[in-house]
Amino acid sequence: MTEVVTRTVRLSSPPDTVDTVQDLLATIWAQTPGLDDADRMAAELAIVELAANVIEHANGGGDIAFSLSIVVFDDRIEATVTDSGSVERVNLDDRAMPESLAERGRGLPLMQMLSDSVEHHRVDGSNHWTVVRARRAASPRARRSMPSISIAGVIDEMARQRALDDMGILDTPPEERFDRVTRLAVQLFGVESAAVNMIDHDRQWSKSLTGRGSEELARSESMCTVTVQSDEALVVPDLLDDERFAEKAKPDLLRFYAGFPLYAPGGERIGAFCVYDSQPRHFSARETEMLRDLAAWVQQELTVSQELSRASEVQQGLLPQKLLSMPGWQIAGVCIPARAVGGDFYDWYPVGEGAAFTLADAMGKGIAASIIAATVRAVLRSAARFADVVGAVDAASAALSIDLDNAGVFVTAFHARLDMDSGTLTYVDAGHGLSIVSRADGSSQRLTSTAPPLGVDPETEWTQQTVDLDPGDTLIVVSDGVLDLYDGTLASLDNLVALAMLAQDPWEMIAAIRARARGFSADDVTVLIVRRDDAN
Repeated sequence: MTEVVTRTVRLSSPPDTVDTVQDLLATIWAQTPGLDDADRMAAELAIVELAANVIEHANGGGDIAFSLSIVVFDDRIEATVTDSGSVERVNLDDRAMPESLAERGRGLPLMQMLSDSVEHHRVDGSNHWTVVRARRAASPRARRSMPSISIAGVIDEMARQRALDDMGILDTPPEERFDRVTRLAVQLFGVESAAVNMIDHDRQWSKSLTGRGSEELARSESMCTVTVQSDEALVVPDLLDDERFAEKAKPDLLRFYAGFPLYAPGGERIGAFCVYDSQPRHFSARETEMLRDLAAWVQQELTVSQELSRASEVQQGLLPQKLLSMPGWQIAGVCIPARAVGGDFYDWYPVGEGAAFTLADAMGKGIAASIIAATVRAVLRSAARFADVVGAVDAASAALSIDLDNAGVFVTAFHARLDMDSGTLTYVDAGHGLSIVSRADGSSQRLTSTAPPLGVDPETEWTQQTVDLDPGDTLIVVSDGVLDLYDGTLASLDNLVALAMLAQDPWEMIAAIRARARGFSADDVTVLIVRRDDAN
């Protein structure tokens, strides 16, 4: 059997140093007692020199994180290092050692003297180094012309890992849409376990697991890490009878395995859908096709996840990203969808000698509500040319009435304009009714709604209202999902007033609401806060 020993670690310097690398090498040498001493010493010096070079130079001597992989094959020792540091062009053609009194410049020539191949590639902002030392048992010709076979693999792995990270699925909670497939697979194939596994840097992580097994497993122990190396199904009737996989077998858990790769939108193989059993078994061609069909089902759900993730990014990107330049005022907001996307939004933008503010809540949740919310935002922004809030809301209502009626939904909205000098806030409340002013003296004033939501009655005559925000006052506008974080009633607004009195600024209030909503909210949570600085 071919002797292959491999180890991969992720290092950060500081605190890691070349001593960490030497400790890793010591564990590898202990597992390869047949390794020639000359090969071991030469490989160790070259690898340590490479690590030292990265630590010292890859990021200009600053903090640096990098991964190191070392593989001992029966004919060579191969090390790859990947770091995100910035380096100038590396000249590997000049193999001459510097003069004896030179303080630096020996690293690369020394690595080349001790190795049969040294490669450096700069790809997508990362440095990829590969050092290969042929073992003495290899032929002289092989020792002189042994290129790295892993540099392309390293680059592919980087692309694969980046695609997995971009999916945003790692370490997310279980979801019924995936669990439904693994439960069906267990029943359909009569196996003990089925899983949707993602292959991360150095681990296998399960998005869904029905049956026995661990939700997280070292990648070196994973069968799915083998599955992602090919576009075909991998079926192993008995791992103990297959020398390629015998070391991965677990007699009380894993003897039979069948898996099919799962893909990112760009085609990178990021994981596998698999079934397995503690007993060997035959897997027919028909069953392999059924496994492929179930994997296609999981693939479709992953595609939906990616689309939702992208939709979430777009929706969050529509929220105001910059603070308004309003001396004497502090403004903050947050929108936390109950799902990937939601039907709430807040907005602000400069208008005249102040700013316009909006918080709206489209009926429902998810993609449909988010489309409506984005439309309302766009229409209200386009109506900013009107000199008053009534004109803007009236224009929005006229533009949206047919669409809202056809969709069978309505939208509650609070739309206001603030004169930053006087502190006068002019607003229209279209069926929202979840706004309150926390006064500097400890009192509060709830801003009532006098009109129905957008989409209820296109003939509505909107009424303009005003309120003055004095120094130390805070305007708080929320969606109904915020009420659910407390007792679900309008009395919850009093909790927000108390929070405004205790918080030093609007951002502290936002942080407190975020913390309360984490893992709790079943509805979209949106907050808009406008505070006037104290007079002192």
